[in-house]
Amino acid sequence: MNLVRAAGRALMGGYFIASGIKAVKDPDALVPAAEPLAEKLVPFAQRTLPGAVGAYIPEDTRSLVRLGGVSAVAGGLGMATGLAPRLGGALAAGSMVPQVLAADPRGALDKQAARTDFLAKLALAGAALVLTQDTRGKPSMLWRASDSTHRVTRSAAKAIEGAGSDAQRLGRRAQKKVEKAAAQAQRRLDAAAHEVKDVLR
Repeated sequence: MNLVRAAGRALMGGYFIASGIKAVKDPDALVPAAEPLAEKLVPFAQRTLPGAVGAYIPEDTRSLVRLGGVSAVAGGLGMATGLAPRLGGALAAGSMVPQVLAADPRGALDKQAARTDFLAKLALAGAALVLTQDTRGKPSMLWRASDSTHRVTRSAAKAIEGAGSDAQRLGRRAQKKVEKAAAQAQRRLDAAAHEVKDVLR
């Protein structure tokens, strides 16, 4: 395992674990920022998701904040332990979406601080998304498929090229045999013509 990759995942996971625990233990601190977003997203999610799933979405903002915290903790644990870094990155990125939307700096009094906070949360969400593509130093399935395709294509091209050169070689042999047979036929024809001339004299 690459030490830099492991250290990066552990540091990133640590942030999400800490912020998730804070959201689970003290959701009231995050409720005011999440309230406007929850009022818009909960009805939308309940309408668009299947009925069995939509019924489980809590309408209480405190419960939503706690649910996001649980998602952040699970994602952080998946990243930090290295057991499920890709799933952990997806859970962590998903838990950041409400925070990024709630940190919109347009309505803030201190725009500079709000913009810095917004960009930091956006960067964390982006870093978590990058972790969803972590292949632990091994080539991805897409790369493997592409590489296999290139190898098969090269092998087929070499086989076709080899078959083409074989066909050219066979063609040259056949042409030589035809030319030889034609030359022999011409010699026999010339000999027969001489014999006919000799008989007619």
